[in-house]
Amino acid sequence: MNPKLILRTTLITLACFLAATLHAQSSPKIAIINLRLAIATTAEGKQALADFETRFAARQKELDEISRKIDDIARQFSEKQATWSDEQKAKAQAEGQRLTRQLNRKQAAFQDDRNAAKDDVIQRIGGRLLPIVDRYATEQNLGTVIDSSAPGTPLLFVAPAVDITEAVAKLYDQAYPLKSAAAAPAKPASAGTKPAATPTKP
Repeated sequence: MNPKLILRTTLITLACFLAATLHAQSSPKIAIINLRLAIATTAEGKQALADFETRFAARQKELDEISRKIDDIARQFSEKQATWSDEQKAKAQAEGQRLTRQLNRKQAAFQDDRNAAKDDVIQRIGGRLLPIVDRYATEQNLGTVIDSSAPGTPLLFVAPAVDITEAVAKLYDQAYPLKSAAAAPAKPASAGTKPAATPTKP
């Protein structure tokens, strides 16, 4: 074979290999993050979720109690309507309707308040999480980061290698560690409060 042809073929192959390598190195990579999961995974997010559930527990219990009363009225009406007078039936129906309206009103307010509280948590933590995502993407030479939790995101498959949710959550915990609750200082005596007088012996 002609040595010049061999050399030419080798140079072309080497040039193609170098071009492919440079293209792979320079091409921006794509990563996926589930922002809502990242927020919930952080230590601050877990604490906020626990506080969130405690905050609304009493109201949820109230809703459950109203719902139980409605069920009791419906059950009694079904079991005793044959023996009840028209007045008793009308009274039971009126009470059931009143409780149903009350439940619907309280449920709507409850859901609105829950959503508002949840949005506050997402905005507070998410607002500090986004710069961390930006820094991580820059350091890892990521050209695109897609939020898989965004409505309408058309993701059919996500390889674990491109999912940066856990890594970003850990970086958030490093940047914003939870502070342990300090012991509450002793409450100072009011300036206008005088110490109790020590009784004198007669």
